[in-house]
Amino acid sequence: MAQLVKAMAWRKIYALALLLAFQSGSADAQSNMTVKGFPPELPTEIAGNGWFVFLDGDIDPDAPQRFEQYVTQNRIPDRSIVYLNSPGGSLAAGIELGRLFRKYGLSTDIGRNSPFSSKRYDIDAGGCYSAYAYLGGQFRYLKQGSRYGVHQFKSVRADERIEGTAQVISALAVEYMRSMDVDPDLFTLSAAASPDGMQEVDKVTLERLNVVNNGRTRPVWTIESTDGQLYLKGQLTTEESGINKFILYCEKRRAFLLAIFDTLRRDTELMNMAAHSLLIDGQVYRLRPDSKRIQNGLFKVTYTLSQKEIVALRKGENVGVAIQVSYEAPIFLGFEGMSIGSGRPKLVGMLDQCAQ
Repeated sequence: MAQLVKAMAWRKIYALALLLAFQSGSADAQSNMTVKGFPPELPTEIAGNGWFVFLDGDIDPDAPQRFEQYVTQNRIPDRSIVYLNSPGGSLAAGIELGRLFRKYGLSTDIGRNSPFSSKRYDIDAGGCYSAYAYLGGQFRYLKQGSRYGVHQFKSVRADERIEGTAQVISALAVEYMRSMDVDPDLFTLSAAASPDGMQEVDKVTLERLNVVNNGRTRPVWTIESTDGQLYLKGQLTTEESGINKFILYCEKRRAFLLAIFDTLRRDTELMNMAAHSLLIDGQVYRLRPDSKRIQNGLFKVTYTLSQKEIVALRKGENVGVAIQVSYEAPIFLGFEGMSIGSGRPKLVGMLDQCAQ
């Protein structure tokens, strides 16, 4: 068994080494990628501490190293945003850049720093033809007017032996897409394009494939347990409200909801807000909290659900929790629009358990 694991590890290392021989799109570099960034001009309380970082030019093999050095030297904080404007380049370097974006908690968009404005935050539309680097952003946006394109990878050398590894390279590329929560159908689009051509992908398709997620990860619904207690957890992360968790569990044939979300440094306000609501498909169900507390920057609140709310949950498509100063207040803390989707059988099963 140990020999098999070792052999598999060496095959992956070998495949990664071969990956370095491949380019994404044109092998004719226009200019090595440049890195520059700007800290926020407005106070942190207003605009946060995120930087604007601009990557411009061909993704050369050394681009990831330069980028990481820039991030560490300037202490670029997470939740900063990277704007890409690139004709393509090294496939391996693009994937490495993407992994660095995810490592440092950065978002991605497509655009470039305007050369015609004295304001350093003015951003023009741009183009990104390095599909893999862009996918590394946890939150991925597409600036109006910007373009996203895909094309085949191809070998820098016309070597049949290396070209014969294309299947291995394809598998690694698809594995990377899945790790970034992107539908592998994106690879199908790139494979269908000409090696020397470019296939631009429209925003509707990019959103369908979760290439562009507009600041929201897709919800994941799982059945988990702790101390012998089964529970259903729906979880997503958003740019605006951080971590969002919607947890259902049963005790003594009663259904309970535990909602967890980022306090966004508004701890005192949250603890004092008295208006609590369960949101189901835009409908508001007023709740009374059983308990509430703040731990490690997360607000945790528990509710006992009535039969009316359970019936609505069984039929619902989207859920959320809102906490307000009053029910008439125009703003709320919490989250909304968490799609139940494929988690429905698990949700219904959990509610059935509560009825037994």
